[in-house]
Amino acid sequence: MRWVGAAGIIVLLIMSIVGLPETQAATQNIVILVSDNEADLTLAQKISDVLNATVVVTKWGVYNDTITAEISELNPDLVIIIGGPLAVVSLYEEELQALGINVTRVGGRDRVETSEKAVELILQMYPELAENLTLALAYGWDYAAMMQIRNQSGVIPLLVKNDTLNMTIASKFRNVEIVRSRFSEKVMERVREKVGNVSREIFVNITAERAEDVIKVAEERIELAKQLVENATIPSAEKLIEEAEKKLEMAKLAYKEGKYGEAFGLAVAAKNIAEVVIARAGEEFEKKISANYSLKLELKIRVLEKIMLRLKARGIDVSTELQLLEQAKQALNAGNVQIAKNLIEEIEKGLKVKLKEERESRIKKPEKPGRGERP
Repeated sequence: MRWVGAAGIIVLLIMSIVGLPETQAATQNIVILVSDNEADLTLAQKISDVLNATVVVTKWGVYNDTITAEISELNPDLVIIIGGPLAVVSLYEEELQALGINVTRVGGRDRVETSEKAVELILQMYPELAENLTLALAYGWDYAAMMQIRNQSGVIPLLVKNDTLNMTIASKFRNVEIVRSRFSEKVMERVREKVGNVSREIFVNITAERAEDVIKVAEERIELAKQLVENATIPSAEKLIEEAEKKLEMAKLAYKEGKYGEAFGLAVAAKNIAEVVIARAGEEFEKKISANYSLKLELKIRVLEKIMLRLKARGIDVSTELQLLEQAKQALNAGNVQIAKNLIEEIEKGLKVKLKEERESRIKKPEKPGRGERP
């Protein structure tokens, strides 16, 4: 089912929130930036179905300048960040806003609050959506439930913590379903009692495929944690990584023995431990960037170069900005930080203009009224 009317209204209202002309709303290009956190990613994908938005995924808790360049190449009218700064680091906001791209963040203290804010925002914009979409209730840390919801259509997730449930939001939906696995049965049973009547309940079985998927995710998180530790000084990082690897090996053994539920739970535990290291590394990186202005300028130069090369490949003239970038590199290498800063600001100013012109060129000019039509 397609939500054509809903998307148009939601886009229009989001644009008015960030101060863009309402007459531009019909042709807006929206990007949702989200981490690969299973809860936020599920939420982002479901919101993108409504907004007809492009989802760009970054590693949880890690800044990647290639992501900034990718979003800049898309040159969206609006970037919606799903998740707090621990998940999608604040450097993304800073770099995109420096290029004149509108950015708004929908994030809370944890994944549960983030889902509440996101669903609340959509309902404020288009209350009728509660009649068309099914509200899927799930425990925010039930990985299996998130995987299930991501594969469903016509739903939007509202996450719970312990047995807390935002009934103000839940009561607005005509159709409510509960999604649970063996890892959230007790919590969701208490939620079920609070909700009363539900459209349906889905119990997610832990299959070999699901167990294998989360084992792969755990492997990726552990590998990322190892890479980040090489350039950081994080207390107890090695012990945490050892513990994560131990649980991962136990998960693989359980998988071989056909104990898929046990394998799944151990792999999720390994992933969560690795994410503690990743979060600490991300925080340390941001502190370094804030404390060392030269390092921050080096990062900006790297980001701007990637952006300009992408724009150049698309036929946009950035020759002046590329020349200024070379001057900025030379100035920074010579220790002339202020000169490098001024040049970078000049580059950003030029790119702002070019990106804005491209966005404006996407907006269709209104046709002249024909005979009998009112101007």
